[in-house]
Amino acid sequence: MLQWILFSVFSLVTILFLWMVTLPKDFFKKYRNQILILGLAVRIISIFLPPLWEDDWSRYLWEGNLIRGGESPYQIAPLDYFQKSNLSETEIGILSQINHPDWTTIYSPFVLLFFALFSIGFSGYFLKLAYLVFEISSFVFFSKGNFNKSRLLYWLFPVFIKEIYINFHFEVLILSLLWIFFSLIRDKKIILSSFILGLAIHIKILALPFLLPLITTLKYRKWKSDWIQWVLYAIFLNTGFFIFYLIYYFIFPNTFDFGISNLLKFGGSFKFNQFYEPIWKTFGIIDLKTFPFLLHLITITVFVFISLEKQNRMRKFASVTAKLDLYFLSGYLLLTLLPVYNPWYFLILLPLLVTSKSESLSPWILISIPQLSYLTKARLGFEFTYFYEIPDIILLLEATISLICLLWHFKQIFILLYKISNISNIATKGSIGYGNRN
Repeated sequence: MLQWILFSVFSLVTILFLWMVTLPKDFFKKYRNQILILGLAVRIISIFLPPLWEDDWSRYLWEGNLIRGGESPYQIAPLDYFQKSNLSETEIGILSQINHPDWTTIYSPFVLLFFALFSIGFSGYFLKLAYLVFEISSFVFFSKGNFNKSRLLYWLFPVFIKEIYINFHFEVLILSLLWIFFSLIRDKKIILSSFILGLAIHIKILALPFLLPLITTLKYRKWKSDWIQWVLYAIFLNTGFFIFYLIYYFIFPNTFDFGISNLLKFGGSFKFNQFYEPIWKTFGIIDLKTFPFLLHLITITVFVFISLEKQNRMRKFASVTAKLDLYFLSGYLLLTLLPVYNPWYFLILLPLLVTSKSESLSPWILISIPQLSYLTKARLGFEFTYFYEIPDIILLLEATISLICLLWHFKQIFILLYKISNISNIATKGSIGYGNRN
């Protein structure tokens, strides 16, 4: 009953937040300090709240303590400990809540070592506190005291706070690294930013789309003279990705797989919250997810790129795509092609919203709607085949809201493209050509 009350309160808070997205910038300037204090206070309070409809946290604590005990989670599954008689009550309590106990871990070495450092005594408080310190320090470094509307919206985003500080999810590590990444990109420290991005991709491969902001900083016209710089970028990117594999290997030299086969098996064995599937089933065709929209967006993106003047094309392209939310939409559509739509996966798109020039409401809704996947048949009291089964009515609701947001956003994109084309056609008065014929 308590969890239902908490989820109802969370839903109302999320709706209130979406209303705040529509408020003018002056509101955020006026109440900047209050918003910063409120966001910090809610984070601190959330540290002491129990997980809400989530069980991944138990594996985080178990595997962190397993490493401190000198054993590798890549080689030992939690199920191997079920029959041991020398376990404490705390250990038994953690083990009883681990999902898929017959599986060894699928997490990356950096994440496992982070768990090992901050899960002392199977306590989640140290882990959440480490999240908080890492997030605040990186976000302050990124903001440099300039807390504009988009940054303050991130700071108050209830979905993020719930998934990180109540439910323990380690996506905060990726976001914190991405704040540093964007800060270094802004300061033109491309080599170091390449290393940070490599580490973010190491933590979760879903960070791959952030290669696009890095690629747009490269100088293509002078590639013959700058090829050494390009090689350095590639070396540091790969160093960031592989360095913790080497560190982990030195600690546990019998490790070879690093959970990669498990990760591939996970993607092939599980399907969760694919909310477009019921729509395609209605038409009796294969589940296309959002693939048609992705093709549509790729076409728009290519059109935008080739329509820009060649001089400073990459810089202009980066500016226009940020204004049109093309980076965000590409990331969102790619995520919806996955076999699993976990609600916290979409948090990785937040830096694209914060660095965007757009103030559209639809991206915030698109990140928020996967939260409806917590309304499984088991929790709603329906008959179910497996515990995480979601009723079609919930999936259809998610899909409908998502499609409305996507259609509305594409409409906004076409309006902006029309305005851009008008601006690009303006010529000097009296000149020959389109745009000004006086």
